[in-house]
Amino acid sequence: MTLEIEKVKHRFMIVYPNLGRPLFLNFDPNLKEKELEAELLIISDILDPNKFETQIKDQIKLFPVFDYMWRLRKLYDKLKKEQAKVDKKISFWARRKKKKARLKKTKIFNEEIKEKGIDIDFKSEDIDYKLKKLRVHPYRGKPIFTLVIKLKQVYPLPITDPSYLDSFYPQDYLRKYEVFGTLNKFYRVHIRFTVSKDVKNFLRERNFIMFDLVLANERTNFHSIVLSKQDWTNFKFIHATDLHLADRNDRIYSSIKNWTESSIKKDVDDFLDTFAKKLKLKQKKPPQDKKLTEIKTPLRKRLINPNNQFRKFIKIVNREVLKNNIDFIVLTGDIVDYAVLSRYTEKVRKLNEFKYEESNWQVFKNILLNAKGQREDKGVGKGEELLCPIFTTVGNHDFRPYHYDITWGEMYTKIGLNAAEAIALNELFSASPITALVKTTLALKGYLSEINPSLDFSLNLGEFHLIFLNSGSDSFKNFRDLITGHPSVTGLINKQIRFLENLLNRRLNDQANTFLFLHGPPINTGDAKLSINIFEKKGERFIKETPDEFKESLLRKQGQSSKARLDKAFNVKYGTISSNWERLIEFCKDHSILTLTGHTHTKKEFRLEEPGIKTKVYASPPFNLKKIENPAAVFYDDYSDLYTDAESIQKYGPFIVHTPALGLGGYKNPETAGAYREIIVKDGKLSSFKVMYINRKKN
Repeated sequence: MTLEIEKVKHRFMIVYPNLGRPLFLNFDPNLKEKELEAELLIISDILDPNKFETQIKDQIKLFPVFDYMWRLRKLYDKLKKEQAKVDKKISFWARRKKKKARLKKTKIFNEEIKEKGIDIDFKSEDIDYKLKKLRVHPYRGKPIFTLVIKLKQVYPLPITDPSYLDSFYPQDYLRKYEVFGTLNKFYRVHIRFTVSKDVKNFLRERNFIMFDLVLANERTNFHSIVLSKQDWTNFKFIHATDLHLADRNDRIYSSIKNWTESSIKKDVDDFLDTFAKKLKLKQKKPPQDKKLTEIKTPLRKRLINPNNQFRKFIKIVNREVLKNNIDFIVLTGDIVDYAVLSRYTEKVRKLNEFKYEESNWQVFKNILLNAKGQREDKGVGKGEELLCPIFTTVGNHDFRPYHYDITWGEMYTKIGLNAAEAIALNELFSASPITALVKTTLALKGYLSEINPSLDFSLNLGEFHLIFLNSGSDSFKNFRDLITGHPSVTGLINKQIRFLENLLNRRLNDQANTFLFLHGPPINTGDAKLSINIFEKKGERFIKETPDEFKESLLRKQGQSSKARLDKAFNVKYGTISSNWERLIEFCKDHSILTLTGHTHTKKEFRLEEPGIKTKVYASPPFNLKKIENPAAVFYDDYSDLYTDAESIQKYGPFIVHTPALGLGGYKNPETAGAYREIIVKDGKLSSFKVMYINRKKN
């Protein structure tokens, strides 16, 4: 009798590169050299490196991401060439045979693109016009197989270790929070692959091409390797922030529509009395016709669905990609509104057990990839897959596991709803005041496993240095900021400061070539009435009313340039970084030409100078009244509109800017939603960082 040994199926997962932290490789399609090398980080349950190497041999594949417009153009050109080659001198039957073969190819391709909803008539003379009008569709090419040339087992390494800058190392939190389940052995794997003819042809027309990365037919790491022709002296990227994506965003429109058609509508008086009591409204009842008018107000002109904002943004970016006008995107936090899908809130009691499929991280990924299974309710926009690489960081909302009640603090106004509609949604989206304020790193599990395994990292693109930092969750230490509607974030821990110091010692050599990205702003000011209280110096507050009246250009016209310094009159540490604030400001002043942030949902732009006379701010009132010395003089204006050439930017920088939210506007101005910032580099120098809006003409 022979014993049959059970075969154990081992598991693998590529940790790096991934969707939110892709690997960029330089490539010149005109060179004869076709082979490239890349470094991957893979996690597995295999303990023996030799066995691991055997298991992954010939199992790593790259799938190039083309687009159908390019493929259609190539097919059309090929068909025209084949037609031109038909020799009229050959026999009738030979010409007929060639014609049949050509028609067969066209038929097969037409059947394929029909599934994508593409309508092309290759006999039409307006083929160029039709190609330009097509919706963007991705097209995955044939797989490119790779060769493993060496591998090594590696262990978590803190970001404070200088070696962290030289290669990718996993972080302790990946194991601590079981981001990849029971998998716990990390391997650094070097692969070699040969670029296909199609990839080279594509790169002759486009600036870059992305590849999906697959190991052993397991999970796909989408858009994770990028071949780029850039020498990084002339390029453009987009900064977007505060997407606030959530499954419930796509449910609001149909829910309200159903409510307006329900029996509630028949008894408007009773319903409005109910929500008035909930909101504790003490006012006279408006006339019946006015109540009906409020309820019947059309949603399509005022409802702001953050998910749709992102879908519109993707379409705009894709068209820029096809014109070779953009190289990558940076998303700085509040990618999701909260982690756990609202319909699973009651079910998910242990956060370490909730699944990626039950999270809004999957919603983000589905929208970005235009994946199947998205909601098809009324009010949900048609999407496209993003054809541009992205880099991501996290924001305070990304640490929040549970959803919140949109009636709190009249938050419904930020998405264009009225109070009656907000109360009507309560049955679906009500929330506990306690759970809605919970914050935990466990909410990031879906982000770390599926999007980006790194919370802090840096990379070089040519002579430019890009630094990405996690600014943390909501800060309860700065309680004053939280209760006044301008919450601070926890800020930088000492490990992150050491990380920056290592960068200074080993990487950074020119302030003008460094971009810093984080969610929480290092500099901020609140509303005038809220920003000055018993814990803050009033200074010139009695003369000036708002930060807008401190704009440098305005005071210059009035001959009062000497009074333009903002930090002498306003608290510039309000709704900002709680920990290591002064050290971050010093880094921004001395080592970064442009610091890009979000969080405030508004456009605010500051510039820094050496302080001369130093000002002070309180650390974290009311719990900590220690005074912190401000290491920079702070000035305020619309600098991205004032300075649109490299010379001016170099002269007046460095700058710290808030980009308005892509997903949501402010309480008072919800129409500002849909903003993003274009950063343009010309001849190796920053030359523009203007704000654009997806719902307006570029300004």
